[in-house]
Amino acid sequence: MAIAPLRNLTSHPEQQFLVDDFTDRLVIGLFRSCRGFSFTWVPGERRWISDLSPPNPSELKYVVSGSVQQGSSHSMLRANIRISETATADYLWACREEFRPEDLVSIQTEVTAQISRVLHMLVVREASRRASMTSDTELGVTECLARANAALKGEFRADLSAEAQRWFLSGLAHDPCNVEALVGVALTCQHFASSPWWGDARAAAAASDFGRETVTIALEFEPGHAAAKCIQGMLLSAAGRLKEAASAFRQALAMDQGLANAHAFGGYNAALLGEAWKTAQAIERAMRLDPTDRRRSLFFFFGGFAELLLGRAHEAIVLLQKSLERNPTHGSAQLFLVAALSLTGQDCKAASMADSFRQQYLESPTNAFEQFWLSRSLSPVYRAQVYPLFESIRKLPTG
Repeated sequence: MAIAPLRNLTSHPEQQFLVDDFTDRLVIGLFRSCRGFSFTWVPGERRWISDLSPPNPSELKYVVSGSVQQGSSHSMLRANIRISETATADYLWACREEFRPEDLVSIQTEVTAQISRVLHMLVVREASRRASMTSDTELGVTECLARANAALKGEFRADLSAEAQRWFLSGLAHDPCNVEALVGVALTCQHFASSPWWGDARAAAAASDFGRETVTIALEFEPGHAAAKCIQGMLLSAAGRLKEAASAFRQALAMDQGLANAHAFGGYNAALLGEAWKTAQAIERAMRLDPTDRRRSLFFFFGGFAELLLGRAHEAIVLLQKSLERNPTHGSAQLFLVAALSLTGQDCKAASMADSFRQQYLESPTNAFEQFWLSRSLSPVYRAQVYPLFESIRKLPTG
């Protein structure tokens, strides 16, 4: 992705500082919301931000460019932003936004959000095209969705989530506006975003952004889609936007009180907000609504995690073991069972499980898991509860 500094077409040289500020804020905003993209300046252009990669014309697919000019009145300015395809120079998207100079921050935020949405939808289009080329071209949308959902009924594993995502994307190749396929893509993105042991940190961040934009599109098509609203909450929670996530879970339950995931993830999110005492009741409701082993593995983990935060390590061990009985590869349950065993004086078992965990996820940085749970919440209550858990893991001898 190449970025061209916005041009000052206001006829007022003194506005150059504002135009440059707009460009720089736009770049920073795109860094934060499009973490799966690599950004560079258009060849020959230079700006003060030094983090952008050096341009490689052969790898550039899209260009963001535009200008700022005088608006409809003397006190207004107009931002003209567009995205074009590098190979053809065709415009793929354009917008015009009028604003007062003092509203630069809010208009830049809005424009960044629009650009992020378009870029991720371009990725969806390209990914769905590739997926359709590698799948059975005779299958229609219904068959693609059926195969995707069949993959999701298996264990919670990276390969099955990836397979499901391919089928959801194949469905989108047939019908780009299919809400169920969009929701399915977002759900599989949530799987990768919330599982740091499945890949590197950048891949997880990219999945988070991709899923967030995809589910937003789905909700624009169908605002009352309870499962989509719940998945939006799950993605927000994984990104550390916990209060927004809590609101999304409440909205999902207002649409459908029988949505087990909204109860369960809402309870887990409450624990991250420092309210772990709310989790058990939410998990009990979820279990009554969905008895499947795949979901119960996750629900038992949420319950065990909350018990551990509350200092009830023995109760946590029971729940975490139940989680692993249903899905032995569940990394979250493994990790916190290590902490629970250590806290109850079972150091040999804890050390053995910790070594097994490290061997299982050799490619993941040693601090990736700790950072995932520490970075998600600023709640002093939660941090005071979770930090000692990782301290107990760090103290274990390595084999």
